[in-house]
Amino acid sequence: MIDNIEIELFKKIIQESRHNPDVLDSYSINQFNAKEKLIEHVENLNILDNNSEIVIFGSWYGSIFIPGFKYVKRITLVDTDRAVINISKNRLFDHYKNVDFVCNDVFEWAEDSSRIKKTDLIINTSCEHMKSMKELKILSNLNCYFAFQSNNMFNIPTHTNCVNNIDEFKEQLPYNANVMVEDEIKDERGTRFLVIGRFNEKSNL
Repeated sequence: MIDNIEIELFKKIIQESRHNPDVLDSYSINQFNAKEKLIEHVENLNILDNNSEIVIFGSWYGSIFIPGFKYVKRITLVDTDRAVINISKNRLFDHYKNVDFVCNDVFEWAEDSSRIKKTDLIINTSCEHMKSMKELKILSNLNCYFAFQSNNMFNIPTHTNCVNNIDEFKEQLPYNANVMVEDEIKDERGTRFLVIGRFNEKSNL
């Protein structure tokens, strides 16, 4: 049985997509396949519960992750696109009470954020759009889980930091990142690379 919160979300998606096809793109088959696989791996690790907090870098609308992790205590979305954040906050997920929205650059926000220091999981499925995660210094001082995706779709203009394979992707992780799960998700445009693991502030890697 579909609960009322999902029925409400479905109605809002249909209404918003009538004049904003970008919203529909966030629910495309490619987006579903990649994000559903991440959710599946995270759930299999059993690392979250209803007291957990999640931060999503480069969140876009949060279209799939917000309902996918709706049971956690708090989800914080961080994205530079103010229009996207406003739509997600005010027109798509305003009926969700456990979601916060931040319009800022990940590298500026995270270094000064107290919230990231107590998060349980950091998700970034937009690694190809930003600098390597090892350049975000705060991550080397954390003790939490991470789930990152990048891809080899070099021909997309907004992809400024693609990788050729998963080993190359792992080289972009902070020194204290211990990888627990690796996966590859096929897309008609290329391959998405997924790594899930834990930052350990005491790591000697």
